[in-house]
Amino acid sequence: MPDLSPEARARAGRTIEVSAVFAGHADEIVAALPDVPDGHVLVALVNHEHNFTGTHHVDKASMVERVPELEGPDGWAMVFTPGATAADVHRRTSEMADIAGKRIAAIDRIIARRGTDAG
Repeated sequence: MPDLSPEARARAGRTIEVSAVFAGHADEIVAALPDVPDGHVLVALVNHEHNFTGTHHVDKASMVERVPELEGPDGWAMVFTPGATAADVHRRTSEMADIAGKRIAAIDRIIARRGTDAG
């Protein structure tokens, strides 16, 4: 069952805002990619206050554990591989915002339908 809580809806709204923070740091993200060692990815982070907090190199083998640790419970992370361009960052952040917007719309539709069904 999907999370339809007010918190989930609010998180999706914040994700839209955060996508713009990542996009605003696209050049910085791309500039860090040449330093990524083989077998690693670049993880860009935004904290709970919607501040870009930098990038980290993460070994591909430990991504599943390490990325959530870096992200924290209320932050956001995006993973990039060497060769990504600023256009790639902007495309992905746009997709991030679109998906979050669709999540909000879906939550609203389901909640409205349940309200109608109850009457």
